[in-house]
Amino acid sequence: MNKIVKAVNPQGSFDSQWGTFYKFNLEFEDGMKGEYLSKSEQQNKFIVGQAVDIEVTTRDYNGSKINKIKPASTFEGNFKASNGQSTNKDTQVYIIKQNALTNACNIVGTDDVAKIIEIADLFKEWVLNDVKPKSNSNGNDLPF
Repeated sequence: MNKIVKAVNPQGSFDSQWGTFYKFNLEFEDGMKGEYLSKSEQQNKFIVGQAVDIEVTTRDYNGSKINKIKPASTFEGNFKASNGQSTNKDTQVYIIKQNALTNACNIVGTDDVAKIIEIADLFKEWVLNDVKPKSNSNGNDLPF
């Protein structure tokens, strides 16, 4: 969810098994409040007046509810091509197709290219779209 930061108030620090954390009480323009823990004393994720995408989890603490706030994750695991376009989905599809071809060759051999591609396509459709192959009635069922 997107919020505009109204106030950021430092509340000190504490040591934990993961190192020192700095606590900040946050308030947003819509009245929502919560706390943010940072590894940096000079946090730069929440700046007064700026919009920020956040993730909120609520927990009970001594009988009251506390909103734990953190910046929304923007990690997508994308690889960037030289033109800056995301190639992650295309790359994954190519990897799946290559794997499907390899395994189809293991089943069919290397002489019947049309059959290899047919079986590879069945594997690909199952992995990408959860489409299970239909059973053959001639006794030549695929081994899955």
